[in-house]
Amino acid sequence: MMKIIGILAFSIFISAPSFASQKSICGIDDRVLSFTKEVGRVMKPGEVAGCTITMIGKSCAISAGHCVEPTFFQAQFNTAPSVGGRIVVPGVKDLYPVEQNSAVFVDDGVGNDYAVVRIGANAVTGLLPGDAQGYYDVDLDYVATPGAEISITGYGADHGDLSGHFAQQFHTGVINSSRGSELYHEVDTMGGNSGSSIIDVKTGKIIGIHTHGGCYRNGGANGSTLISARPELRDAIQSCLNWETENL
Repeated sequence: MMKIIGILAFSIFISAPSFASQKSICGIDDRVLSFTKEVGRVMKPGEVAGCTITMIGKSCAISAGHCVEPTFFQAQFNTAPSVGGRIVVPGVKDLYPVEQNSAVFVDDGVGNDYAVVRIGANAVTGLLPGDAQGYYDVDLDYVATPGAEISITGYGADHGDLSGHFAQQFHTGVINSSRGSELYHEVDTMGGNSGSSIIDVKTGKIIGIHTHGGCYRNGGANGSTLISARPELRDAIQSCLNWETENL
């Protein structure tokens, strides 16, 4: 895969092949509707689906590098279930702009697919998303252990339960294995979950970013980027959080 690295704005990359490669239910689809405030959906105007982001600071958020393109987009929080498979856009107070040119991203396959971006203040409340919705801490020193319990919340497709189709859903599972910054897990995800943060259930901290399918209902494991083992990602996260300390 060609490596892409840069500082741009986010958008949503949606195509038939990308969705096919992320059909990654690990056995039976056990996802359930959720309403986690810190996790948002990012949309490109006119699209019917998006990727997932998670707040890690007042304005800093993380997602997948392959979700990035040079155009404007919108971050949506406090989302409702879909209606007949169509997403429901939240009220204006839960919509936030991206600070374009702030995104640091790489799209280079499992283990090296990530993005760090700043989200701007809401036009009505004047609040930053991290102040209004909260945010997660990131474990920059996590040691991956096969069998450790993790959770993923995100906006994946769901053709069985249309209320969950590209709405926020949640599932827990375990780490399958790791190799360098490649982290493999057995948590149900689908296209649209790209960018979902991986939470260590024991500590409640973010340890990775989900990016690729791999279960396909018949074994295997889904792929992601282990933050602690990717120095450039750790630096990008710390740089964004340092920017907040100095400017907000």
